[in-house]
Amino acid sequence: MNNGNPSRVGGRRRRTGSQDALAGSHRAGTAGASYNGSRRKDATNVFSAIKVDPHVFHGLLRLDRTRLAVAGAVGLVIAIGVSIVLANLPDGGAGGADQEDAAYLYAGGQALPADFADRHPSLVEQINAELEARYGLTPEQLYDEAARPDGLRVVLTLDQALQEAAEQTPGEAGVVAVEPGTGAVRCYYGAEGPSGTDQVGAAAPHPPSSVFDMITAATALEGGASIESWWSDETTDVTLAEAVQESRTAAMDAVAGKYGVQAVLDTAHRMGLNTIADGEGTVYDLSTGEYGGLSAADFGTYPVSVADMAGVYATIAAGGLQADTHFIERVIDDGDDEVPPGQEIATNQALADTTAQDLQFLGLGEAQAIEDRDFFGAGADYHGETTQAWFVGAIPQLSVAAWANGEAAADGGVPLWRSVIDTAIETNDYAAEQLPGASGEGEDLTEDIVGDDGQIDPDSAYCEANPDAEGCGEDASASPSASDSPSPDDTTEEPEPEPDPTSSEPEPEPTTSEEPEPEPSTSEPCDWPWC
Repeated sequence: MNNGNPSRVGGRRRRTGSQDALAGSHRAGTAGASYNGSRRKDATNVFSAIKVDPHVFHGLLRLDRTRLAVAGAVGLVIAIGVSIVLANLPDGGAGGADQEDAAYLYAGGQALPADFADRHPSLVEQINAELEARYGLTPEQLYDEAARPDGLRVVLTLDQALQEAAEQTPGEAGVVAVEPGTGAVRCYYGAEGPSGTDQVGAAAPHPPSSVFDMITAATALEGGASIESWWSDETTDVTLAEAVQESRTAAMDAVAGKYGVQAVLDTAHRMGLNTIADGEGTVYDLSTGEYGGLSAADFGTYPVSVADMAGVYATIAAGGLQADTHFIERVIDDGDDEVPPGQEIATNQALADTTAQDLQFLGLGEAQAIEDRDFFGAGADYHGETTQAWFVGAIPQLSVAAWANGEAAADGGVPLWRSVIDTAIETNDYAAEQLPGASGEGEDLTEDIVGDDGQIDPDSAYCEANPDAEGCGEDASASPSASDSPSPDDTTEEPEPEPDPTSSEPEPEPTTSEEPEPEPSTSEPCDWPWC
């Protein structure tokens, strides 16, 4: 029952969808004045506009323990290398750096590289949008050595070690790490250089396939179902736990169908999903509550952003507490005093703690996979003109969503995920924490496996697992009762044997007459030549 461990992930669903699904127009939802973690298109930006050319593919996933182990080794090498480099920096590394003089600083106080804005224009655009929304400030008010030496400095949430580890991935790939409970984005890399587009932001969403199943399962759990509730998966019946862990497409579609599009997307929005695109390329802002003609059976095909999925899994890791993802830790003046924001980061208890507990259990990975510690997650990939793959998972201290395309997707996005996780564990000394296991809450629903006749097939997987359950033994108990009904007929047959005993008195005569019968039978074999 360990979907998070790739060694236990079964065949992934194959979703349908058009290669040009996002070629249509994008419809933005109503933009509010508050900052919700998503990018604002009209925000102040000193960089050029970004060309959008997102892709949608469909396919199948299989991950195995070998891939995770290899990815772990690669990630560990990167983590050790990064930590050695940081340990030799003059300022002592991320943990002990003083606040440097620069407009933008890493969380540890180090100035961003001089070419950071050139390599990450979309990220800087989002940072500036948040700066304006939360602080009412513009880049023109920030530090500049020549023009504004007393200007303000922005301390970002980005962890230098994690950001550098993320950027070492070649090709078209991206990763976002979010801190559970705070929403702080610890690394953000969208391969803008190789691809020309920020592949992890709202401008380039990707179909999530099975990594969306956690949201659908959360909807069922919040609706009162247990992880042992039963659902029809075409030719067999499976529990909700099996449906998630084995990526049972029909069963998950049945779950989504029961609760409906609005309920699933309301749950998704509470968990941190900001936007979703339909098959025609229209992007819906979930804060508006307008979901167009989306179908419950196609959630795995509707593109979402990598950054949002990192936030969704962070909500699960935080026990159901959702915090808006953000890039700014604080703003400081020339005396290192903090400038108070006009708007704090919003949080909400999106899920019951038992729901989050059960979701962690559904995606639980084997502890020995990463530094003998528990984690949970899910993977998926699509095959089309090129292959793209996801792996989204979390430890209690960090949620990481990794996406890769083309040649970079060969290992299912796991190496990039492992690189960031291993670097975080190595440089931040995260303690291993044990996940609590299933809560045992909820009702074991069976209505989805009841036939048109109102009965459960006694040969079903459900009845095999629950032979004494109501509806499973009825046919068997009905047949003896049917055989009991002829018993009155047997009582009518009883008088028939009564005259038989009276007529049975002459019967001994045939028995005596039968005695001579064996005599000729004994003589007959004697007449045979070989007797």
